[in-house]
Amino acid sequence: MPTSTKRTPAAARRGAGPFLPIPEPMYATIGREVPTEPGWVFEPKYDGMRVLAFAAPGMPTRLVTRNGADKAAQFPEVADAVAALARRRRRALVLDGEVVALDRRGRPARFQALQARLHMKDPEEIAERVEDTPAALLAFDLLQSGDRSLLDAPWRERREALDALLASVDLDALRLGTVLRGSGASAVAAAHKRGWEGVIAKRADGTYRPGERADDWQKLKVEHRQELVVGGFTEPRRTRPYLGALLLGYYDRDGRFVYAGHTGGGFTREGLRVMRARLDALERAKPPFVDPPRPNEAVHWVKPDVVVEVKFAEWTADGRLRQPIYVGTRDDKNARDVTREAESVQGKG
Repeated sequence: MPTSTKRTPAAARRGAGPFLPIPEPMYATIGREVPTEPGWVFEPKYDGMRVLAFAAPGMPTRLVTRNGADKAAQFPEVADAVAALARRRRRALVLDGEVVALDRRGRPARFQALQARLHMKDPEEIAERVEDTPAALLAFDLLQSGDRSLLDAPWRERREALDALLASVDLDALRLGTVLRGSGASAVAAAHKRGWEGVIAKRADGTYRPGERADDWQKLKVEHRQELVVGGFTEPRRTRPYLGALLLGYYDRDGRFVYAGHTGGGFTREGLRVMRARLDALERAKPPFVDPPRPNEAVHWVKPDVVVEVKFAEWTADGRLRQPIYVGTRDDKNARDVTREAESVQGKG
């Protein structure tokens, strides 16, 4: 049964000008089994930053994240490519897709390659990063074309329109997302083989419901990865600089901030420095957790505001992360929206 989630009102401004008032993208539920009945299609789960791209001739292009932030300044090559498409087609466009970093061969890379650009503000530094770590929007849905809304159209019709829109378009920073051939089982097998985080299953006759987490879209995860919120950190030991480990948590159904475990792995030296500076500004006297841990090292409690992504081996029986590793910091999701994700198809492929 589809469920709506409570969203911040700031995103409603996206309906200004020629654009539909689309408050947020549509979200996927966690799929516990691979769909086998007819009528499902499968796409790679890209390891990047979800955005709605708003572009129209003569107007600034916006790359709006799921929590309402505009990242066009951080990814100017992507904004320029979407703007070029709107000019060529002479119409307003709203695309749904994922901004990903590109490796030296022009293939989508892991999120770690992207995250340094997410927080940059200096135009010169951003320009250098565009050269060193280019990015692209992998568009997988079309929500508006000119004056036409496609929200009530089935996925297959939206996809046909997106294919036609991007036909014969040669833009390195704007690409058509992949639809995988074959069954769901073969898609999950491909995710295992190619090192993807997972697969997104979509009903071909499903409509687009902004801001909803609907069963018509299902996230089939082959890795244990999810977002968590930093509630504290420990002091470093020996030669490790800046900080020891992050103390992580999530919000349960009653809105309580629950301790999930700690991680200190996955950081570069510069990453540790940046994280310490960010957390120092959020320090508080009391723990934010309903069940605060008692580390052996000196601990600093912080306001639970910083969202990070971690990969891990599994959840333990007592609700802790086993072997978590820091992947990156996510400022495209509100901390209060972070919950513990259900088990998907990890280990079944």
